[in-house]
Amino acid sequence: MSSRRSGAGVMAYGNHVYAVGGFDGNSCLQTVEAYNPIANAWRAVPSMLNPRSNFGIEVMDGLLFVVGGFNGFSTTMAAEWYEEDTNKWYNTHSMGITRGAVSCCVVPGLSNVMEYIARPHYYQHNTSMDILFSTSTRSSPL
Repeated sequence: MSSRRSGAGVMAYGNHVYAVGGFDGNSCLQTVEAYNPIANAWRAVPSMLNPRSNFGIEVMDGLLFVVGGFNGFSTTMAAEWYEEDTNKWYNTHSMGITRGAVSCCVVPGLSNVMEYIARPHYYQHNTSMDILFSTSTRSSPL
């Protein structure tokens, strides 16, 4: 892993710990590394689609999401997700407002997140694998 990195996202995902993006003292990073505690080794992972530091990061339904942050020039509304099985990053619909120093969390008690953010019929006609955020008026008891 890069020795000088600040503002990175660190998240346990699958059987690894991911170090995502950040700032190396000169520029915002889009690089990603994964640590395997069993092998005690780091490996490179495909880079995010956008450089960012001070962003939100969370795992939902087996997908690693990163949102907002600083891209080296301005605060961003960009969001994307990584799927360990495909070893690829995919664009997600932007948040609609720029956010930096973002925190993310999973709210227990909500149904499968795919009900809220994905449109399964979209995948049948589009190969870009974009997930689109949608608004739900349903509420679930916590």
